[in-house]
Amino acid sequence: MSDRYRQPLSIALVGMGRVAEKHLKAIRFWEQKHRLRLTAGVKLRPETGAGMLKRHGFQRSIPVYPVIEQMLAEAKPDICAITTPSGSHFALAEKALQAGCHLLVEKPLTLDLDQADYLLDLAAATGLKIAVGHIFRYAMTMRELQADLAAGRFGRILYGNVIVRWGHDQAYYKRQPWRGSWQDDGGVLMNQTVHALDLMTWLCGAVPVTANGELARLRHQIEAEDFGLGIFRLANGALLSVEGTTAGDPRDQEAALFIQTEKASIRASKRKGRHKLSVLDQDDRSYGREYIRKHLGCQIRRCGLLGLKQLANPHTALYDDLIRSIRENREPLASGTGGRDAVAMVLSLYQSYRERRPVRYPPSERRLTPQDI
Repeated sequence: MSDRYRQPLSIALVGMGRVAEKHLKAIRFWEQKHRLRLTAGVKLRPETGAGMLKRHGFQRSIPVYPVIEQMLAEAKPDICAITTPSGSHFALAEKALQAGCHLLVEKPLTLDLDQADYLLDLAAATGLKIAVGHIFRYAMTMRELQADLAAGRFGRILYGNVIVRWGHDQAYYKRQPWRGSWQDDGGVLMNQTVHALDLMTWLCGAVPVTANGELARLRHQIEAEDFGLGIFRLANGALLSVEGTTAGDPRDQEAALFIQTEKASIRASKRKGRHKLSVLDQDDRSYGREYIRKHLGCQIRRCGLLGLKQLANPHTALYDDLIRSIRENREPLASGTGGRDAVAMVLSLYQSYRERRPVRYPPSERRLTPQDI
């Protein structure tokens, strides 16, 4: 094996807030496997970032910079992981790509399709990889299920629906004023539900051709919506409905999907931290346990026995896939293109709501703009 494959890839974490904790757990795991090495962080208050690294088991001295420009000039990492507020993703990602870094950008990739396309073009021109934090693709059994749906095991996909009832109280928005703002975030569709839209179009194997959306602000004092509904007609003829809300009980968060095919009914859900899967064919044969066994076997092969403890943190699998995509010169499973398409789906729902009619996909409104809700 060449030195290129023996050496761990260096990584810098840009943004060290709440979601960064999941990244640090994953990075720590792959450090112990000698596949990654955290070499820098970026935090406006570096002392706060340094304390966070210590709490997550990084006892050696790791520099934390106040700005990304200084970090890129001095640390020169192979990978930049960007976990900052959504509205800042583009500017930071552009700087990292121009410095020669592969990217992992938390969802959504950007809030603007022109910016997303620019990043994709820049990465392609420089041979760099972009992965997006669409962790639902790496959740229990999803990769195995997607492979069989794509291969036609259960026949043609007819329709599907997905719900994201991810309740938050007002304090959640008050702690970070950018949450729920049109400038830096958008509402529940762009923040929480974009994961589910990415997952469902990936499972169904097609992007939309039309979109119809409805928005509401039911209980939170924010600019954007805390409740959204959408109906998509996909390019393969399937129909997809979506419901997303943060207006529910924070103690009872739930994400669930249903897919009806010619030969099977598929249900998957996560509620209060518990996962469920049901795959029943038209003769009432159950395949749920088969998919769980397959997933556990793949997890052990990819991550070893200790990888079973990482099942609750899909970011571990996301990093594994990004590392492999760099080594094998292929696109990550949660690619920049997929991230761009998920943003386009949300923007199409916003445009539909504004115009009070179904709209063609991709939308003609290419950036997040304020809605009159």
